[in-house]
Amino acid sequence: MMRLINFLAGFIVGVVLGGMIALLFAPKPGPETQEWFRRRFEGVLEEARQAAETTRADAHARLAELKAR
Repeated sequence: MMRLINFLAGFIVGVVLGGMIALLFAPKPGPETQEWFRRRFEGVLEEARQAAETTRADAHARLAELKAR
């Protein structure tokens, strides 16, 4: 379990540092880069919401199926 926590902590730190370096060396001006990241982040959030809704619907259907038995 500790190995997983260490891995996740290292991964998160790596993502943050990589993002900071990418912003520093981005070929586009700041406002364009910020807009690109904002649109990307909103897209990822929407995908996560859709996946959560699908999972929730599947879980409810499975629960109803199990209750019917």
